[in-house]
Amino acid sequence: MTAELCETAASFDAAPARRYRGRNKGKRWTRGADIELAVIRLPLDVHDPGIRHRTEGLFWAMWSVKRALQRDGRDAVDAYWAGDVRRERDAKVWRLQLGLSREGMERCAYRHMESSRHLAHHVTKALVMHQADEVFETSVSRHLFLDSSGRRHGRPRAGRWWDYTRIPGRARSHTISRKWETFRLHGTLAGHLDTYRNRNLDHTVTTPEQAAALPAGTGVLEQPRHLPAPMRPTGRIQTSEVTAKGTTKTRAATWWDHTGPLAVVFTGGAGSRRGDLVLPVRLPSGSGRWPRLVHFLTNPDTWHKIDLVRERRLLAGGL
Repeated sequence: MTAELCETAASFDAAPARRYRGRNKGKRWTRGADIELAVIRLPLDVHDPGIRHRTEGLFWAMWSVKRALQRDGRDAVDAYWAGDVRRERDAKVWRLQLGLSREGMERCAYRHMESSRHLAHHVTKALVMHQADEVFETSVSRHLFLDSSGRRHGRPRAGRWWDYTRIPGRARSHTISRKWETFRLHGTLAGHLDTYRNRNLDHTVTTPEQAAALPAGTGVLEQPRHLPAPMRPTGRIQTSEVTAKGTTKTRAATWWDHTGPLAVVFTGGAGSRRGDLVLPVRLPSGSGRWPRLVHFLTNPDTWHKIDLVRERRLLAGGL
């Protein structure tokens, strides 16, 4: 007995147990009951071969993660129904032991990412975590628990590549300013109008609100067939803080200082050395769509979450 305890203690000293961040001690953010939630679809331009290759690699990596999670969920569900004695004794404890919970699926996704050598070059842990949440909510949970009509869905099964069309992103933090862990939308609607202004547009129209008030059928934008990816801002930006000598402090410019055309930015995987993945946004050119664009895109504080969806669009040629 003593020898076994010593060996166990030595093994723990050699490989300490992994520590997790733990629960949030602050108040959890919830959307108000009177706040409506709406969705806007923005086409992305992926004509550039480098951008297209990275985007395809991102979808392939996330699909492999989802397929592995679906197979793990199916095996765990089969073990759950096979364990009659444990399920009758305490079904909740039996589910937790098998990892049939939101946190259990997230830990399973982390293990897949850490044991793989190529996933870190494409995806982040935030993307993997939300993919695990989606698998649990859409397949595992609907099979384990009855719905309002008293029915349950079938056991989880691995999907097809052609059916995988959406990568769920993570919502921005509503307590910490400028914190997006997955896809981020940078730029301004006014900067997009200044960059791709229609040559026949009246010179008095300088703001998106004025463009929204134009008669239907008026051309507002003149975007090229292949949109170039915006460059990340460079240089130094002055802040409101002052040093002890009385000089104004400066900081390095980031994507948050970008005021040009709109673009979706993804930092890439933790092991990636190719920099940010920048996907240019293509907006409708006619004035009839601009009231909707002004409603959704003028105030960045209302932006909540961005999902990356792949869909073949013959006119835009993007996602």
